[in-house]
Amino acid sequence: MSLLGSRAASARVSSVQADREPDGGYVIDAWWRRLPERPATAGLIALCVLAYTATLVGAVASSVDPVTTLTHSVWTLEGSEPILVKLGALDLTRVWLDNEWWRVVSAGFLHGFLLHLILNILALGSLGDWVEHAWGPWRTVAIFVFSSIAGCLASLVWCESNIVVGASAGALGLAGALWVGRRFGTSSVQQKLEPISSFSLAFLVLLCLLLGAVIPWIAQAGHIGGLVMGLLLGLALVARSRVSQVLITAIAGALLVGTATLGGEASWRPAEYHQFLGLRALNEGDAPAATRHFQSALEAAPENAQLLNTVAYQLALDGTQLKYAESLAMRALAVEPTNPNFLDTLAWVLCRQGSPVPAGPLLHAALFLAREPVEEIREHTTSCASSAAGS
Repeated sequence: MSLLGSRAASARVSSVQADREPDGGYVIDAWWRRLPERPATAGLIALCVLAYTATLVGAVASSVDPVTTLTHSVWTLEGSEPILVKLGALDLTRVWLDNEWWRVVSAGFLHGFLLHLILNILALGSLGDWVEHAWGPWRTVAIFVFSSIAGCLASLVWCESNIVVGASAGALGLAGALWVGRRFGTSSVQQKLEPISSFSLAFLVLLCLLLGAVIPWIAQAGHIGGLVMGLLLGLALVARSRVSQVLITAIAGALLVGTATLGGEASWRPAEYHQFLGLRALNEGDAPAATRHFQSALEAAPENAQLLNTVAYQLALDGTQLKYAESLAMRALAVEPTNPNFLDTLAWVLCRQGSPVPAGPLLHAALFLAREPVEEIREHTTSCASSAAGS
């Protein structure tokens, strides 16, 4: 992420380090060259790298095919979910049932795959460099941590995924505070941030939010929560009076407490709440409890095709209530008859049943409709063919 203003574009960098101009401004240079002068930013990046390294080592060590897991870790880290949960990922059910609220802090330093880590490091390094230049290391850490917590709490409230990780909420908090400082800061702060274009910064934040709206695996609620907290903390830093600073800080604190209270109950999103509890019950081998939660989820959202498919697929993976799973898969296909994931789920349920209805055509149709190789569907095709040959 590069934030360049008109003055920075015309400045000449005469050395490896960024040089201070006579009027106190700053010459743009690569942020990583200044990391020795940015202890907070360097420390936050180091924690993210260490946490990812621990996740990668754990995933590779527990994998049946370590080489493939390592080579695929750039875009996916198969088998990493249990390790991420152990290291402190935001597992929503562990907050709801076990009161493990410390996860709203630790989740902001964990990442699911290498590309995820690299993108967040680039954002964190670029933004943290300028925030630390404007307000110092301790305030930089505070903005990142509280924005990350706010993002995790927003994800908890919205129940957008059973497991949430990543530093992007904290990075967006830094972006929000930086934008406020550039637009409304004191003359000293604005002088330090002069090379930054507030318009470019706002555009990049908006682009990030737009991507979050169209890419399913991005925790959009977390992004919004982190950004809002960063904006509030930025306003507190640029406030001209002590009363204003205290008032804005109190509003930010009340927002955190209110979000935590709402997220801790999660009763206002019963479909997602019971779905995640059902998945946890399945993982723990408690099929009756899983059934109860899935029933509650489906009662709350009976026409949600994605939910119907998710429940059917999880039941198929667990090998339980396969007739019920078949009916759910059929209901999902009635809503979206050409969805390749739904076709794959029905085929997999039939395979697990040992049904005389051939699953092969469904799987081949799913591969065709996907318009790209899907390893999971290919594996199901092979497994179903093997089952048919052996019967």
